[in-house]
Amino acid sequence: MKFSMTISVVIPAYRAARTIRRAIDSVLHQHLQPNEILVVDDGSPDRAELIAALQSYGQAVTRLEQKNGGVASARNRGVEQATGDWIAFLDADDYWEPEKLARQAAIAEVYPEVSLIGCRWYNQVPGGQQIPDRAKTADYAGRVLKTQGPAAFQLATCVWTGSLMIRRSVLLKDRFVSELEPAEDRDLWFRLLNQYAAYICPELLATYVQEPGGISRSNIDRDCQRMLRMICRHQAELGSGPSLKQMAIVYRRWAAEHLGAGLPRSAFRPACQRLRLEPWRPQAWWIVCKSACLASLPSRLAHHTHMNASPHETA
Repeated sequence: MKFSMTISVVIPAYRAARTIRRAIDSVLHQHLQPNEILVVDDGSPDRAELIAALQSYGQAVTRLEQKNGGVASARNRGVEQATGDWIAFLDADDYWEPEKLARQAAIAEVYPEVSLIGCRWYNQVPGGQQIPDRAKTADYAGRVLKTQGPAAFQLATCVWTGSLMIRRSVLLKDRFVSELEPAEDRDLWFRLLNQYAAYICPELLATYVQEPGGISRSNIDRDCQRMLRMICRHQAELGSGPSLKQMAIVYRRWAAEHLGAGLPRSAFRPACQRLRLEPWRPQAWWIVCKSACLASLPSRLAHHTHMNASPHETA
Protein backbone atom coordinates (compact mmCIF):
# COMPACT_ATOMS: atom_id res chain seq x y z
CA MET A 1 0.00 0.00 0.00
CA LYS A 2 1.29 3.44 -0.92
CA PHE A 3 0.99 6.18 1.70
CA SER A 4 0.86 9.93 1.20
CA MET A 5 2.26 11.00 4.58
CA THR A 6 5.90 11.39 5.62
CA ILE A 7 7.21 10.10 8.96
CA SER A 8 10.08 11.27 11.18
CA VAL A 9 11.42 9.08 13.98
CA VAL A 10 12.84 10.89 17.04
CA ILE A 11 15.20 9.00 19.37
CA PRO A 12 16.60 10.84 22.43
CA ALA A 13 19.97 9.44 23.45
CA TYR A 14 21.71 9.64 26.84
CA ARG A 15 24.14 6.88 27.86
CA ALA A 16 22.63 5.03 24.89
CA ALA A 17 25.64 3.72 22.95
CA ARG A 18 25.12 0.17 24.24
CA THR A 19 21.49 -0.19 23.13
CA ILE A 20 20.89 2.30 20.33
CA ARG A 21 21.79 -0.07 17.48
CA ARG A 22 18.88 -2.34 18.40
CA ALA A 23 16.50 0.63 18.38
CA ILE A 24 17.73 1.96 15.03
CA ASP A 25 17.83 -1.49 13.44
CA SER A 26 14.17 -1.98 14.39
CA VAL A 27 13.36 1.27 12.55
CA LEU A 28 15.37 0.33 9.48
CA HIS A 29 13.58 -3.03 9.34
CA GLN A 30 10.15 -1.40 9.18
CA HIS A 31 7.94 -2.51 6.29
CA LEU A 32 7.22 1.19 5.83
CA GLN A 33 10.45 3.16 5.99
CA PRO A 34 10.37 6.60 7.68
CA ASN A 35 11.66 9.63 5.82
CA GLU A 36 14.23 10.40 8.51
CA ILE A 37 15.66 9.13 11.79
CA LEU A 38 16.77 11.84 14.20
CA VAL A 39 18.94 10.84 17.15
CA VAL A 40 19.15 13.67 19.69
CA ASP A 41 22.42 13.43 21.65
CA ASP A 42 21.35 14.98 24.95
CA GLY A 43 24.83 15.86 26.19
CA SER A 44 25.55 12.18 26.67
CA PRO A 45 28.74 11.30 28.61
CA ASP A 46 29.31 8.37 26.21
CA ARG A 47 29.24 10.68 23.18
CA ALA A 48 32.32 9.16 21.52
CA GLU A 49 30.85 5.66 21.75
CA LEU A 50 27.48 6.94 20.54
CA ILE A 51 29.05 8.60 17.50
CA ALA A 52 30.94 5.40 16.72
CA ALA A 53 27.71 3.38 16.99
CA LEU A 54 25.95 5.73 14.54
CA GLN A 55 28.72 5.94 11.95
CA SER A 56 27.82 2.68 10.23
CA TYR A 57 24.37 4.01 9.37
CA GLY A 58 25.72 6.85 7.27
CA GLN A 59 23.10 9.31 6.04
CA ALA A 60 20.25 7.06 7.20
CA VAL A 61 20.56 8.60 10.66
CA THR A 62 20.95 12.28 11.59
CA ARG A 63 22.57 13.07 14.95
CA LEU A 64 21.50 16.29 16.66
CA GLU A 65 23.66 17.49 19.52
CA GLN A 66 22.66 19.61 22.52
CA LYS A 67 23.66 20.28 26.11
CA ASN A 68 22.06 17.91 28.58
CA GLY A 69 18.50 19.07 29.21
CA GLY A 70 16.59 15.87 29.86
CA VAL A 71 14.37 13.68 27.74
CA ALA A 72 11.61 16.32 27.36
CA SER A 73 14.09 18.83 25.97
CA ALA A 74 15.61 16.21 23.65
CA ARG A 75 12.24 15.19 22.23
CA ASN A 76 11.26 18.83 21.74
CA ARG A 77 14.50 19.39 19.81
CA GLY A 78 13.66 16.46 17.60
CA VAL A 79 10.16 17.81 16.94
CA GLU A 80 11.59 21.20 15.98
CA GLN A 81 14.08 19.68 13.54
CA ALA A 82 11.76 17.05 12.06
CA THR A 83 10.25 17.50 8.61
CA GLY A 84 7.74 14.63 8.56
CA ASP A 85 3.97 15.02 8.69
CA TRP A 86 3.97 12.52 11.55
CA ILE A 87 6.48 11.93 14.35
CA ALA A 88 7.07 8.55 15.97
CA PHE A 89 8.96 8.49 19.28
CA LEU A 90 11.34 5.70 20.24
CA ASP A 91 13.73 5.59 23.18
CA ALA A 92 17.23 4.28 22.60
CA ASP A 93 16.75 1.13 24.70
CA ASP A 94 13.41 0.08 23.14
CA TYR A 95 12.43 -1.36 19.77
CA TRP A 96 9.55 -1.92 17.33
CA GLU A 97 8.01 -4.81 15.45
CA PRO A 98 8.58 -4.54 11.66
CA GLU A 99 4.96 -3.70 10.82
CA LYS A 100 4.46 -0.89 13.37
CA LEU A 101 4.76 2.18 11.15
CA ALA A 102 2.89 0.59 8.23
CA ARG A 103 -0.03 -0.37 10.48
CA GLN A 104 -0.22 3.11 11.98
CA ALA A 105 0.08 4.80 8.58
CA ALA A 106 -2.85 2.71 7.35
CA ILE A 107 -4.94 3.98 10.27
CA ALA A 108 -3.96 7.57 9.44
CA GLU A 109 -5.20 7.07 5.87
CA VAL A 110 -8.52 5.56 6.95
CA TYR A 111 -9.21 8.04 9.78
CA PRO A 112 -7.97 11.51 8.75
CA GLU A 113 -9.56 13.05 11.87
CA VAL A 114 -7.09 11.17 14.11
CA SER A 115 -3.95 12.95 15.34
CA LEU A 116 -2.51 10.36 17.78
CA ILE A 117 -2.06 6.71 16.84
CA GLY A 118 -0.80 4.23 19.41
CA CYS A 119 -0.62 0.46 19.77
CA ARG A 120 -0.35 -2.21 22.41
CA TRP A 121 3.16 -3.22 23.45
CA TYR A 122 5.37 -5.73 25.20
CA ASN A 123 7.44 -5.29 28.35
CA GLN A 124 10.82 -6.99 28.55
CA VAL A 125 13.60 -7.20 31.09
CA PRO A 126 17.05 -7.32 29.43
CA GLY A 127 17.61 -10.85 28.17
CA GLY A 128 14.07 -11.91 29.07
CA GLN A 129 10.98 -12.72 27.06
CA GLN A 130 8.52 -10.20 25.65
CA ILE A 131 5.43 -10.02 27.89
CA PRO A 132 2.27 -8.13 26.84
CA ASP A 133 1.84 -5.03 28.99
CA ARG A 134 -0.96 -5.24 31.52
CA ALA A 135 -2.11 -1.64 31.03
CA LYS A 136 -5.74 -1.27 29.97
CA THR A 137 -4.70 -0.17 26.48
CA ALA A 138 -6.59 -3.12 24.98
CA ASP A 139 -9.85 -1.68 26.36
CA TYR A 140 -9.42 1.34 24.07
CA ALA A 141 -8.11 -0.45 20.98
CA GLY A 142 -9.74 -0.65 17.57
CA ARG A 143 -11.84 2.50 17.50
CA VAL A 144 -11.55 6.28 17.19
CA LEU A 145 -11.29 7.85 20.64
CA LYS A 146 -12.50 11.35 21.49
CA THR A 147 -11.96 12.08 25.16
CA GLN A 148 -11.83 15.01 27.57
CA GLY A 149 -11.28 15.63 31.26
CA PRO A 150 -10.95 12.51 33.48
CA ALA A 151 -11.50 10.18 30.50
CA ALA A 152 -8.60 11.81 28.63
CA PHE A 153 -6.39 11.54 31.72
CA GLN A 154 -7.21 7.87 32.13
CA LEU A 155 -6.35 7.21 28.50
CA ALA A 156 -3.10 9.19 28.90
CA THR A 157 -2.05 6.77 31.66
CA CYS A 158 -2.70 3.80 29.35
CA VAL A 159 -0.47 4.77 26.43
CA TRP A 160 3.30 4.62 26.16
CA THR A 161 5.54 7.09 24.35
CA GLY A 162 7.34 4.41 22.32
CA SER A 163 4.02 3.22 20.92
CA LEU A 164 2.83 6.58 19.59
CA MET A 165 2.88 8.27 16.21
CA ILE A 166 1.58 11.86 16.32
CA ARG A 167 0.90 14.61 13.80
CA ARG A 168 3.79 17.04 13.87
CA SER A 169 1.39 19.97 13.47
CA VAL A 170 -0.14 19.31 16.91
CA LEU A 171 3.26 18.75 18.54
CA LEU A 172 4.40 22.15 17.31
CA LYS A 173 1.57 23.69 19.35
CA ASP A 174 2.04 21.63 22.54
CA ARG A 175 5.47 20.52 23.73
CA PHE A 176 6.91 18.34 26.46
CA VAL A 177 7.54 20.20 29.73
CA SER A 178 11.04 19.86 31.18
CA GLU A 179 11.50 19.09 34.88
CA LEU A 180 8.39 16.90 34.89
CA GLU A 181 10.31 13.75 33.90
CA PRO A 182 9.23 10.98 34.05
CA ALA A 183 5.66 12.37 34.04
CA GLU A 184 6.38 14.69 31.09
CA ASP A 185 4.86 12.25 28.62
CA ARG A 186 1.56 11.76 30.45
CA ASP A 187 1.33 15.51 30.88
CA LEU A 188 1.57 16.05 27.11
CA TRP A 189 -0.65 13.12 26.18
CA PHE A 190 -3.38 14.44 28.48
CA ARG A 191 -3.22 17.86 26.85
CA LEU A 192 -3.34 16.39 23.36
CA LEU A 193 -6.06 13.84 24.11
CA ASN A 194 -8.21 16.66 25.48
CA GLN A 195 -8.12 18.27 22.03
CA TYR A 196 -7.58 15.63 19.35
CA ALA A 197 -8.93 12.24 18.35
CA ALA A 198 -6.79 9.14 18.89
CA TYR A 199 -6.69 5.53 17.78
CA ILE A 200 -5.02 2.54 19.47
CA CYS A 201 -4.03 -0.37 17.24
CA PRO A 202 -4.91 -3.69 18.92
CA GLU A 203 -1.67 -5.34 17.75
CA LEU A 204 1.45 -5.62 19.93
CA LEU A 205 3.85 -3.55 17.84
CA ALA A 206 6.56 -2.25 20.20
CA THR A 207 8.70 -3.40 23.12
CA TYR A 208 9.51 -1.42 26.25
CA VAL A 209 12.81 -2.73 27.61
CA GLN A 210 13.04 -2.16 31.36
CA GLU A 211 16.72 -1.34 31.60
CA PRO A 212 18.04 -0.84 35.18
CA GLY A 213 18.49 2.83 35.97
CA GLY A 214 15.98 4.01 33.37
CA ILE A 215 14.42 7.39 34.14
CA SER A 216 11.10 5.87 35.20
CA ARG A 217 12.79 3.35 37.52
CA SER A 218 15.70 5.16 39.11
CA ASN A 219 14.14 7.45 41.75
CA ILE A 220 10.68 6.67 43.11
CA ASP A 221 10.54 9.83 45.28
CA ARG A 222 11.26 12.11 42.33
CA ASP A 223 8.94 10.11 40.09
CA CYS A 224 5.95 10.39 42.44
CA GLN A 225 6.60 14.02 43.36
CA ARG A 226 6.60 15.01 39.69
CA MET A 227 3.54 12.91 38.96
CA LEU A 228 1.73 14.80 41.74
CA ARG A 229 2.94 18.09 40.26
CA MET A 230 1.56 17.03 36.89
CA ILE A 231 -1.85 16.22 38.40
CA CYS A 232 -1.92 19.61 40.14
CA ARG A 233 -1.22 21.29 36.79
CA HIS A 234 -4.48 19.86 35.45
CA GLN A 235 -6.83 20.10 38.43
CA ALA A 236 -9.10 22.53 36.58
CA GLU A 237 -9.62 20.13 33.66
CA LEU A 238 -9.86 17.04 35.87
CA GLY A 239 -12.10 18.40 38.60
CA SER A 240 -11.63 18.00 42.34
CA GLY A 241 -12.81 14.41 42.78
CA PRO A 242 -10.80 12.85 39.92
CA SER A 243 -7.72 14.87 40.92
CA LEU A 244 -7.82 13.54 44.47
CA LYS A 245 -8.37 10.01 43.17
CA GLN A 246 -5.28 10.24 40.94
CA MET A 247 -3.23 11.66 43.82
CA ALA A 248 -4.28 8.73 46.01
CA ILE A 249 -3.11 6.32 43.29
CA VAL A 250 0.30 8.00 43.26
CA TYR A 251 0.64 7.86 47.06
CA ARG A 252 -0.41 4.20 47.04
CA ARG A 253 2.29 3.38 44.49
CA TRP A 254 4.83 5.48 46.39
CA ALA A 255 4.22 3.59 49.65
CA ALA A 256 4.15 0.23 47.86
CA GLU A 257 7.50 0.83 46.18
CA HIS A 258 9.20 1.69 49.46
CA LEU A 259 7.61 -1.24 51.29
CA GLY A 260 8.64 -3.54 48.45
CA ALA A 261 12.20 -2.30 48.87
CA GLY A 262 12.09 -2.97 52.62
CA LEU A 263 12.01 0.74 53.56
CA PRO A 264 8.99 1.15 55.88
CA ARG A 265 10.15 4.50 57.26
CA SER A 266 10.14 5.93 53.73
CA ALA A 267 6.74 4.35 53.07
CA PHE A 268 5.07 5.87 56.13
CA ARG A 269 4.64 9.43 54.85
CA PRO A 270 3.06 8.59 51.46
CA ALA A 271 0.91 5.96 53.19
CA CYS A 272 -0.40 8.67 55.54
CA GLN A 273 -1.06 11.00 52.62
CA ARG A 274 -3.07 8.31 50.89
CA LEU A 275 -5.02 7.66 54.11
CA ARG A 276 -5.82 11.39 54.32
CA LEU A 277 -7.34 11.21 50.83
CA GLU A 278 -9.08 7.84 51.27
CA PRO A 279 -9.89 7.41 54.98
CA TRP A 280 -12.75 5.03 54.14
CA ARG A 281 -10.44 2.40 52.64
CA PRO A 282 -9.39 -0.38 55.08
CA GLN A 283 -6.33 -1.06 52.92
CA ALA A 284 -5.12 2.52 53.43
CA TRP A 285 -5.32 2.09 57.22
CA TRP A 286 -3.58 -1.27 57.01
CA ILE A 287 -0.63 0.11 55.06
CA VAL A 288 -0.13 2.99 57.50
CA CYS A 289 -0.14 0.56 60.42
CA LYS A 290 2.16 -1.86 58.62
CA SER A 291 4.63 0.91 57.75
CA ALA A 292 4.61 2.25 61.30
CA CYS A 293 5.06 -1.18 62.89
CA LEU A 294 7.89 -2.21 60.59
CA ALA A 295 9.56 1.17 61.00
CA SER A 296 9.63 0.70 64.77
CA LEU A 297 11.54 -2.58 64.48
CA PRO A 298 15.34 -2.81 64.12
CA SER A 299 16.10 -2.53 60.40
CA ARG A 300 17.37 -6.13 60.04
CA LEU A 301 14.31 -7.59 61.75
CA ALA A 302 11.95 -5.33 59.79
CA HIS A 303 13.45 -6.50 56.51
CA HIS A 304 13.13 -10.15 57.60
CA THR A 305 9.48 -9.60 58.60
CA HIS A 306 8.71 -7.92 55.27
CA MET A 307 10.35 -10.69 53.21
CA ASN A 308 8.31 -13.34 55.03
CA ALA A 309 4.95 -11.55 54.77
CA SER A 310 2.20 -13.36 52.86
CA PRO A 311 1.82 -12.31 49.19
CA HIS A 312 -1.46 -10.46 49.79
CA GLU A 313 0.12 -8.12 52.34
CA THR A 314 1.10 -5.41 49.85
CA ALA A 315 0.23 -1.76 49.36
